[in-house]
Amino acid sequence: MLGRSVGLTDDEMAAMANPDACPSFDETDRLVLRYSEVLTRENRVSDALYAELEARFPREELLELCMTVALSALVNRVHATFRTDVDDATRAQVGDAAFCPIGR
Repeated sequence: MLGRSVGLTDDEMAAMANPDACPSFDETDRLVLRYSEVLTRENRVSDALYAELEARFPREELLELCMTVALSALVNRVHATFRTDVDDATRAQVGDAAFCPIGR
């Protein structure tokens, strides 16, 4: 996982599926994680969730967040389809944080 390379702790990475259980996540962190989960699983967000995001982020930041989540989903789908793994250059940059073997 790349989480370690951006400073996430093991507890924070473990709490991704249940961010409310992690005291180090603030309201904004929880909102971003909830948005990421909904957009990835459902491909759209409710009007209520969008209103929360719009109240918290300027439109430019919301667009950047959307593009980041969408690009991550795209990359994950490509890797899953072609059963690719992290390349050596990336692994050299981020070390074991990137190691997540893909079954073949």
